[in-house]
Amino acid sequence: MKLPLELLLTPDDIRYLKPAQLARLTRIDARYFSAWSTSRSISEKSLELIAQALGLTKSEVLQGFDLRREDAALAQAAQVKASKLISYLNGQRESA
Repeated sequence: MKLPLELLLTPDDIRYLKPAQLARLTRIDARYFSAWSTSRSISEKSLELIAQALGLTKSEVLQGFDLRREDAALAQAAQVKASKLISYLNGQRESA
């Protein structure tokens, strides 16, 4: 089936898809995509299956996964920073 150009995914699109959406498109468990945020291991067979399901090259899939992992690291760092700020502000209120 030939898809309209506006529906073709790019590595940047993979960056923002929910694990459930990736699972639906690839028929691979959503936990697998969440796990990519913390590790970079993927079998060649899985990579080929994902690439075929998404209509991308293996290189494009890896690029998209790397972007997802970078985003997860940035989000985690921001969340830690926000937690520290909240703790600091709470401490300031208690000492006032």
